[in-house]
Amino acid sequence: MFNLANSIILDDAKSYTQALKIAQKQDKRVLMYMYSEYCSWCKKMKKTTLSNKRVIDYIKSNYIFIKVDVDMGDYPEELRASFLPTTHIIDPYTQKSIQKVSGYKTVDDFLDELWSN
Repeated sequence: MFNLANSIILDDAKSYTQALKIAQKQDKRVLMYMYSEYCSWCKKMKKTTLSNKRVIDYIKSNYIFIKVDVDMGDYPEELRASFLPTTHIIDPYTQKSIQKVSGYKTVDDFLDELWSN
């Protein structure tokens, strides 16, 4: 299993704006993972789901990934998360959320959510 904390595997973009630009250039959507350092479910999802090779490979093939700390991140107000973690799939041209996945998801549940998009 990959250790996301010691890896940059899913660090495609450093900012929301940069993620949009990269996504437009590569003709991909943005996958924005929203978390907080105090959220235990966010830590669990990072440690299990987002460090899984199948998840990493799928995200890298289909999206530009950005993780945003909701307490420090710069992102549009309309994408504010009610629950953590929250993952948005964003159209880079309209900057609208196409799909929102709220809460902790296991590997299989997370992939099912992404595949349904």
